Amino acid sequence: MKAKLILFALVFVLTSCNKNEVYDEFNRDFTDNRWESKDVKSFEFENMQSEGVCELKLHFGHISGFQFKEVPLEVEITTPDGKTETLPVAMKLIDDSGKDLGDCSGDVCDVFQTIKTFEKLEKGKYKVAVKSKFTGPYLPNVLGVGILIERKK
Repeated sequence: MKAKLILFALVFVLTSCNKNEVYDEFNRDFTDNRWESKDVKSFEFENMQSEGVCELKLHFGHISGFQFKEVPLEVEITTPDGKTETLPVAMKLIDDSGKDLGDCSGDVCDVFQTIKTFEKLEKGKYKVAVKSKFTGPYLPNVLGVGILIERKK
């Protein structure tokens, strides 16, 4: 029992939050690993204090051996002052040699790509919507999509 408690404490310490992380959310709500073309993934967060330079990173989880080198996405960012910015994103998943660009463990890969740098992340509520711009009815082999906001080191 004592060994299990020590192991749990060690795992907790090793997986505790990143001090540079402002916000991190990952949506795994994909039936049969398919991202339907009409399905928009929305993330809302409140930044409690003004921050210096921060990066908005897109997190894309997929099955290893993904059939496309990149995925066309669109990210819409609404800032606390109500301004909306729409960014086209080509999420790069596989390099020219066919190697996964993500961190792969078994048949699961996670790719992070910086899509915007905020010179100053203002205090207030933000909304980020991520849309697949894939031309078919759904994008296959998707495990999840999310966003990560990190203070730049």
